[in-house]
Amino acid sequence: MSVYFFFDKITMTKPTLNAWFCCFFCKSKYVPFNCLIKELSAHRNEEKCWLLFHLNSGLQNVTFFDEGPSCIRDEGQTTLIDITRMECSNCGEHLGGKIVHVHDKHPIICEGQYVVQLTKKT
Repeated sequence: MSVYFFFDKITMTKPTLNAWFCCFFCKSKYVPFNCLIKELSAHRNEEKCWLLFHLNSGLQNVTFFDEGPSCIRDEGQTTLIDITRMECSNCGEHLGGKIVHVHDKHPIICEGQYVVQLTKKT
């Protein structure tokens, strides 16, 4: 899975940055940068990192299916979650998932948020 970052023209008159995370393969925009909450640093390594996005992120060009259990490590805490698979609706590339249920109480992670995996291009 690979994702790249896309910048539209940036003008100083706009209050927000019009930048999007996009599918690496078909270049479809799917989540705006300004909806990013944080990087989940416990999941970072040399090949990839995971990003957490707000539940009302304005996603587009994605499809969800196949709910299953997983866990997220953040700030020294492991949280059990149920997550649906998120794919690009244009090319079918796996992009991440949507958190549909949180089994453990967590101060930041909640139902409805999105987790996106960024993979370094090699």
